[in-house]
Amino acid sequence: MRVRIGASVSVVRIGGGKGLVLARTDGGADVSVFGEVEVKRESGAWVISSGGTVQSEEGGGGLWVRSAVPGQTMLVNGGRVPGRVRLVERTRTGSAAFDVIEHVAMEEYLPGVVAKEMLAGWPPEAYRVQAVCARTYALHERLRVGGSSRTAFDVDAGERDQAYAGVTSNSAAIEAVRSTRGIVLMDGGEVLRAYYSSVCGGRSASAGDTWPTGRGFECNLAGPIQAKPREHACQNAPLYRWSMRRDAIELAARLRTFGERNGLLVRNLRELAAIEVSATNSVGRPSRYRVVEPGGVWYSLSAEQLRLACNQSGVRIAVAGSEGDPMGVAIGALSDVDRRTRVPSGDAEFAAVRDSVVGPSGAMVAVEISGRGFGHGVGMCQYCAKGFAERGESWRGMLERFYPGANVERAW
Repeated sequence: MRVRIGASVSVVRIGGGKGLVLARTDGGADVSVFGEVEVKRESGAWVISSGGTVQSEEGGGGLWVRSAVPGQTMLVNGGRVPGRVRLVERTRTGSAAFDVIEHVAMEEYLPGVVAKEMLAGWPPEAYRVQAVCARTYALHERLRVGGSSRTAFDVDAGERDQAYAGVTSNSAAIEAVRSTRGIVLMDGGEVLRAYYSSVCGGRSASAGDTWPTGRGFECNLAGPIQAKPREHACQNAPLYRWSMRRDAIELAARLRTFGERNGLLVRNLRELAAIEVSATNSVGRPSRYRVVEPGGVWYSLSAEQLRLACNQSGVRIAVAGSEGDPMGVAIGALSDVDRRTRVPSGDAEFAAVRDSVVGPSGAMVAVEISGRGFGHGVGMCQYCAKGFAERGESWRGMLERFYPGANVERAW
């Protein structure tokens, strides 16, 4: 697996215990060092600092870093990883930023995912469900990318794909991976894209409603990852039900910015009059919403798009009645959402706050948001896995429940 553990960084610190070996990917002599090295990119060269000495490796290729002792782990920015590391310059000309990509065997990668994705102390059967889902998702992504030279990595070590802790001492996570070694979910002879999220809130979402389904994304139409009625067991999850109040002006700014960055018509949103459910899936979970302006103009977003838009970071907000931009308004930065203000899922209701329903133009002043669950809601629900495991269900039985119609098979 090629796991991106650092995205667009300016410097990385790597330690190898008994020494490191660095080598340019486009050739050149190896460089052996002891102790920790600091690597950055300046003027088209890799600048390697170690123990007060500095060495430059010219050239536009990447840089390999591995332990001098085969099988020994390395420290990368303080976190221990089992594989070797490749530093890859960003494609933007003149950029000093680069990606840090770990190359690691699948079964060595997975314990760090299971340990990061599930809380310590959860039942072993829940860990085994997570191990199979994580292996299946990673394998699907590896096969989809196909080792293509167009991208230097298969998965991100974060929310974009799967959380990853590197080397872990969590014995339950290690055992879950060992006891399910090579086992994946299949659908019609193809590896399933085994999505999972934290809390379904009692009703699941369909991959086909949540992500693209056109050319190159046909995998999202697979039957086992579409919503179907099923029992749930996540009632004790912290975000099984939630609510919050948000300012309507800042919410509109986040929706507008999300539209600008993703080429969606909601970028034209001026003011917010309502957010309404426009479609639900087979289990009653909202799949699409209308974002409505005063006067009735509306913009359509999927439930997942709305969740991401409500949490959009890096937002600039326009304050009416001041000077600063072509519309005669002042521009200022909005702080990013936090755990208190984050919209956790796309299964939600949006209502005008009773004590400040609308402004003079008919726009909402404040919004009360209440909803169910945490995450996109497709596939396995981690808190449901915990609940089912606590009442004695097997990991195979849970997989059949979360992905109805999929086959549990051994790939290696």
